[in-house]
Amino acid sequence: MAIKRFSSATATSNPSMRTRLLPIRSVAGLLCGLVALVAGSVGSQDGSDWAEVSSGASDVSGVGAVHYSVGYSNIGYDHFRSEIVVRWRDGTDRTQTLYDGIYDRPPAKVWGIEGHLCVSMEACARYEDACTAQTIAYRYDAAAKSFTELGGGDGLCRR
Repeated sequence: MAIKRFSSATATSNPSMRTRLLPIRSVAGLLCGLVALVAGSVGSQDGSDWAEVSSGASDVSGVGAVHYSVGYSNIGYDHFRSEIVVRWRDGTDRTQTLYDGIYDRPPAKVWGIEGHLCVSMEACARYEDACTAQTIAYRYDAAAKSFTELGGGDGLCRR
């Protein structure tokens, strides 16, 4: 932040100061560009930006084998940032992100039952040991070639 303390008059009236600032700005710009390039080239679906990854497969009637991965990283205060991605084959390879957000007690659980894909994750009240499980049911929409969230996940996803 020292550069911000110089007034524009000081920086432009002193030629030696100007020559020192230009290379610093150029280097800073180059570094910012490299960071953006690296960040853009590392997609979250390759799992490289997650501290932990849980994966498996489940059979969903009408779809077949659905492979899933649950990537998650601790973001502090016992909260975890997570992404749940499913992959399946429906004439061609398909990939869909079902969840991208924050929950507690990872990894989320994923399973198939009676034509549905189910995801269960827990949210815990601060300073409490009891957690509430949220279950989301997904149905495969063959026309859209994707999974669609349904209401009533708790009733549809009983084990």
